[in-house]
Amino acid sequence: MSKQKSQEKDIIASLDRLPAREEIYAKLQKKFGSLAEYYGFEPIFTPPFERYRQFLPLIKAGFLDERIPVQCRCGLDNDYMLRVSGILSALRAYISHKMSDRPQPVKLAFEGEVFFAESRRDATLHGRYECGLLMAGEEGPVAAAEIVQIIWKILDGIGVDVGDLELRVNAIGCVSCYPSFRSALAAYFRSRAARLCRSCRKAAKSRPVRALSCADEKCKIFAKHTPQVLDFLCDQCKKQLRGFLEFLDELKIPYYLDPRFFRDGLWFNTLIFEFSGKAKEKPIPAAVVDDNGVKGDVASESGILSGADHETAIIIGEGGGCTRAAELIFGKRVEAVGFELYVDRLIAFLSRRRLVGAQKPIIYLTHLGDLAKRKSLALMETLRNGEIEVKESLSRDSIKSQLKLAEKAEAKFALIMGQKEALDDTIIVREVGSGIQETISQEKLIDFLKAKLKK
Repeated sequence: MSKQKSQEKDIIASLDRLPAREEIYAKLQKKFGSLAEYYGFEPIFTPPFERYRQFLPLIKAGFLDERIPVQCRCGLDNDYMLRVSGILSALRAYISHKMSDRPQPVKLAFEGEVFFAESRRDATLHGRYECGLLMAGEEGPVAAAEIVQIIWKILDGIGVDVGDLELRVNAIGCVSCYPSFRSALAAYFRSRAARLCRSCRKAAKSRPVRALSCADEKCKIFAKHTPQVLDFLCDQCKKQLRGFLEFLDELKIPYYLDPRFFRDGLWFNTLIFEFSGKAKEKPIPAAVVDDNGVKGDVASESGILSGADHETAIIIGEGGGCTRAAELIFGKRVEAVGFELYVDRLIAFLSRRRLVGAQKPIIYLTHLGDLAKRKSLALMETLRNGEIEVKESLSRDSIKSQLKLAEKAEAKFALIMGQKEALDDTIIVREVGSGIQETISQEKLIDFLKAKLKK
């Protein structure tokens, strides 16, 4: 098989949702949908492709350097690209359909696949399934805090131990204050260029903030003493950051304010935040904002505090202000805050915590004989109405093979219906592990199983 065909197969296979993972997808979609609806976020669908020319200003500004758009041809028109972000597509829909005429803010919930290349040198196509939230017409701290709260509740609602999560936050400034910080950072790295790694020397000239996340040990040492963006924030950005952290404190959502956290090459501005699954603890002093500005080495009341080792942590979602991106695309100011949850990464994190595939105690229905097989279908409907989860293999005739499947499925109980039980309207309930069994009336089966499963 050629390399190109192998890559095509990989990208297609990576977007398949097999039964083991579809369960967590369904659970997430249910929780995401119910919470988003409660907080007033309306579902929106956008197509899997966008006009390339419409996003060209964003590309030229470097806001898509981490997600290189993939152009595609539709007939004779080559001006299309595959959807690169649910947030950007929802923003485009907001403008296209003149949603600014509606009462503001407009709250949108989206989901779907996105496609991109990670660099211009690497032509490998990457696909990812995302769900997320966009609040357009509002960029204040309350909008960001509301989105963070919803995501926090969604993750908690699908069984994630929130103690294993870390919310990392930073203010990266606006078009007024960010250039001053960037100039100071570039000057700092230029004066130390001879001692930096090759990639950081290159980054110092055009994208100095990228040197802050370099894995080289020498570069890490220099990064600890760089100018901090918090010292360059304008009054409006300081106010937004202070308000955002105060909301998080009130919600008792722990966070880590990291002045060296940036997402250069993406479309977020002003405030940025990300949820990651902790890998290993690494004590790092946090900073918070007081009435006079920003002070370091202070913990929040909600209990910040240890930053995860982000070289090994799994980033499961990112968000922040999107106002600058909207300005570049549409040529006018649209205040907006958004968040994208990376579902595949979330599942990888849950798999590491052994939460994916966790199921309710399984009841396995087995039969012996044609009459028992026919009556088993009616019994399954009775169990469904009684909200009892059940598995079966009615196509098999051997009771021995059916019981082996019950063991393989790690069922707690096996229900055995033979010829006698089918005639008497009884059934044998057998504990799969111990082999202990008893015969009860089918009429009392639901109450009997519910009592057993509570133990």
